[in-house]
Amino acid sequence: MVTVFDSLNQEQANAFSLVLNSSGIGNRVTRSNDGFRIDVPKPYTEAARDVIYRYQAENLNAEADRSVSRSHPTHKNLSGIAVALLLLSIHLAVSASSAPEDYVAVFGANASRILDGEMYRCATALLLHADAAHIAGNMAGMVIFGGAVCVVTGSGVGWLMILASGIFGNLMNALAYETGHMSVGASTAVFGAVGILCAFQAVNAARTGKGWKRTALVFGSGLALLAFLGTSARSDVGAHLFGFLCGVLMGGAYRLWMGHPLGIKGQVLCVITTASTAVSYTHLRAHET
Repeated sequence: MVTVFDSLNQEQANAFSLVLNSSGIGNRVTRSNDGFRIDVPKPYTEAARDVIYRYQAENLNAEADRSVSRSHPTHKNLSGIAVALLLLSIHLAVSASSAPEDYVAVFGANASRILDGEMYRCATALLLHADAAHIAGNMAGMVIFGGAVCVVTGSGVGWLMILASGIFGNLMNALAYETGHMSVGASTAVFGAVGILCAFQAVNAARTGKGWKRTALVFGSGLALLAFLGTSARSDVGAHLFGFLCGVLMGGAYRLWMGHPLGIKGQVLCVITTASTAVSYTHLRAHET
């Protein structure tokens, strides 16, 4: 027997087992340290995963993701607000300093400096904002889109993917400019979250053969958001576009290779990884100067 799903709650395990039995795939439900797991005969491993993926996709809003939400409802709903408040506190601290422009010079996503090896800027630039309107827009984006990602993935995995989308989006933007182009703001990560959500819907539609109209609507909405919010004279269009594309890749990879959200231990590990990445990039600069 091979374990195909683990870290499930009892309701999920019973539902998945019933779906597998109805598809003629024998299975065994056992309790593990992180909850319940489901084992199937080795020859049926891929078939079992495919059956459950289709079941989850068809019941994305009604069953699968709702059961995930019940596991960590308050934690995930508040995570977007917590991240938004963190961004606000950093913005207020920088604005109250004697020379806010120095922070931008040292921590902003300067393309030529990034290509010279100052990779920490890809992360630290996400924490800096130009003015009140800039920070307000990105706070709203984190609450709405970041929170929506975490409802599906759990807070740890969700914020790790969003941070990674922002970092790689800034890196790709630097590679595209290859000059002293400067960029700041969490909007690269916000558009990464939008891309992740679009990818979720696209993969679900591909698996079930249904929902392509909804997928087109989701992608259309994401591109419209990019057009209306991300292409103003003061916006960094490249960073927004690359953040969106990185998010699509992250979300697609998650939906294709992750059958279900990680358990509590996995989510905590991702939270620690996300926080330590941001802190280590900041301290890296402190040690260099």
